[in-house]
Amino acid sequence: MTLPDPFTRWRELVLSAGSQRYQPQRDLTFWQGKAAHYDESQPELPNTVRWLRADLQGAASLLEVGAGTGRLLLPLADSVPHVTGLDYSPDMLAQLEAKNSPPHVRAVCCSLEQAPNHVPPHDAVLSAWALAYQPDLRGALGTLRCLSRQRLYLLEDDGVGSPHVQLRRAQAGKPKPRRASLLREAVAALDWDVRVHSITERREVRLASAAALTAFARLPLPESEVLAALEPYLTREGQGWRYAWDFEVVALRVECAEQ
Repeated sequence: MTLPDPFTRWRELVLSAGSQRYQPQRDLTFWQGKAAHYDESQPELPNTVRWLRADLQGAASLLEVGAGTGRLLLPLADSVPHVTGLDYSPDMLAQLEAKNSPPHVRAVCCSLEQAPNHVPPHDAVLSAWALAYQPDLRGALGTLRCLSRQRLYLLEDDGVGSPHVQLRRAQAGKPKPRRASLLREAVAALDWDVRVHSITERREVRLASAAALTAFARLPLPESEVLAALEPYLTREGQGWRYAWDFEVVALRVECAEQ
């Protein structure tokens, strides 16, 4: 049986989200509650930043769509003379601006759909995990490319990151979202010139006790079963645990210079 095209499957994936964050007001409410502690909950991405910094050489301007708190944008800022962080959550942008970003970094509060009316095209455009609740993938990709004079970077993953989230999905009978694979198919369907890079990152979390580990993993299992399931990724440290795992970031680099 022939599968629907990647844009249809992406839309189905987005609209299947129980959170209904494809509704802008729900998504804005989510970020309002998440913004203040967002950075604490996210892994550092040193290898991704290193790769982007090297690849951005020669770019005069960078626009990140869905810049949020600037956790990717600010480490890249000293590589590019003109930098714009765009996000439609004022709460997330407030966190970015509170970091005393350099004067050549500008924050713009608007949605992706409104972006062409608020920012000019930039040499490079970055969208990192920013399309997850965009039902119209074709339209979103078209807007991103129109904003890019030279290169468009799309960062995603296939939902195979943290072992505890994989286990939680398996217990709930939920398939991996595989957004990175769908993005690759979508870009191929558009016949864009793209190169695919896989970047390995590592995350480590230190937890004071088995109870803290169970709470962090949010698995509906007894402590003993949580420890058994995550044992390959655990190292005992005193009374607590070091929980560490590798995960893959998929970077799609789209050439836009022919526009």
